[in-house]
Amino acid sequence: MAQEVKTIQGRGIAPGQGEGQVLVSRQPFMFAHGVDPSSGTVIDVRSDLYDKNIRDKIIIFPYGKGSTTGSAWFLETIRRGNGPAGIVNVETEPIIATALAIARLVYGISIPLVDQLEDNIGIFVTDGAHVRVDGTAGKVHILR
Repeated sequence: MAQEVKTIQGRGIAPGQGEGQVLVSRQPFMFAHGVDPSSGTVIDVRSDLYDKNIRDKIIIFPYGKGSTTGSAWFLETIRRGNGPAGIVNVETEPIIATALAIARLVYGISIPLVDQLEDNIGIFVTDGAHVRVDGTAGKVHILR
């Protein structure tokens, strides 16, 4: 079992718990035409996560971007089993939160989401770090 190094309090947006390796984007992230729903691979060539796979990862990004179709695109990624294990944002916007709420209601799939952290998580983690996201309690546990 992984040992906890630090816990950062935030605001829980989507309930549940998810644990996994971290992918960090320093840019706003787009699901619509940015992620291939059939694989979970980032296909947006402008993204700093280009060609990486989000499936079962904890993805950390400032906030989502794009049109309202982003919710449907993200939902399709989740339905196909290629969604992340959890999400951490600086500030969550409705496109991301809506997809997670619908995934829970329609498919019974919970992907936790936490934002508004009391500390800058980027100071503590980089790609490959191991993190547990608790969207119910609004906490991010950095593990070793």
